[in-house]
Amino acid sequence: MGTQRPVVIGGEIPEELGGPIAEHHGKKKEKVKKKKIGEKIKEEKFKPQEKVAVVEEKIEKEEKTAEEEKEKKPVPIKKKKVGKAKIRSKKYREVAALIDKQKLSDLPTAIELVKKTSLSKFDGNVEVHIRLLSKTGKPENLRGTLKYPHPTGKKIKVVILDEKLIEEIGKTKKANFDLVLATPAMMAKVGKLAKILGPQGKMPNPKSGTITENPAKTKKELETGMIEYKTDSYGIIHQVLGKVSSDLKVLEENFQALLNCLPKEKISSIHLCSTMGPAVKVLTK
Repeated sequence: MGTQRPVVIGGEIPEELGGPIAEHHGKKKEKVKKKKIGEKIKEEKFKPQEKVAVVEEKIEKEEKTAEEEKEKKPVPIKKKKVGKAKIRSKKYREVAALIDKQKLSDLPTAIELVKKTSLSKFDGNVEVHIRLLSKTGKPENLRGTLKYPHPTGKKIKVVILDEKLIEEIGKTKKANFDLVLATPAMMAKVGKLAKILGPQGKMPNPKSGTITENPAKTKKELETGMIEYKTDSYGIIHQVLGKVSSDLKVLEENFQALLNCLPKEKISSIHLCSTMGPAVKVLTK
């Protein structure tokens, strides 16, 4: 009965009676619509999640296939960079064939071989290279000065540091000389040049005798034949004994003078060679 519309004969339905019935019917329709919208919303909420899961599966499959392909492919081996080997001239190879690299020669025969194998058109130097190693096998650090009994033919430029020269070297940052001398009193100012002279091995040092109270006298001695010797980072001393044209006795005596200044028990190897020629191994004992 509540759902039936009342019938009025000969007139219109009053608003009071028509209103509540109209509202009742509208609410049912709204509920049905809300249910449909809610279902659609739920469907839409679950749809993206399904899509994401599918995408994740695809990515996992792609990653697996990429890993499998990597395993199948051989790993490329990195090639080590090798420096170009020196290509010696035909003359050098012919001369080098005269020297037995496995054999150690005594001093007279070694000097004779150096003279024979010299390739320079000019009067080259006879060089000696002596390696010093400590008991542990590490390169020995040694420095000093000696005066050869005979001139080696090598000219040395020696300078005495004063205030003007210190300023000049500090500005130009150039050291166009072989040896530097200084007095102990001047060393406080010479310290400014440590970054310039130090890397070149020209810094005055009391062990080498380049710090002295009488630098003028030391300069004369050095210019007349006194030479500084020192080891490099590998523990090798490089010296010039004389010219290729020098007499055998001159070269032998200069070699002996150098050998007397060195600790013989630490000598690992000795090589003689000319300016442009192969090296000859010399007996260390």
